[in-house]
Amino acid sequence: MTQAGASDSDHKKSLVREAAGTKTWRHVVRADADAAAAYLNADPAQGPGEATIATRPDGQIDILAFL
Repeated sequence: MTQAGASDSDHKKSLVREAAGTKTWRHVVRADADAAAAYLNADPAQGPGEATIATRPDGQIDILAFL
């Protein structure tokens, strides 16, 4: 399984700061399901109902996360 890297956590935290206290749906693409799971579990982790994923025809994963 792919581990969440500092870059995933840093990316998510920057999106949260950018939103200035207002949660917004964000779109992110990851290479595979393991990378998508690692992203969603990176700090701050998504809670129930705060994310959805879909597989693209090329095998990459679209993530919609509520940050």
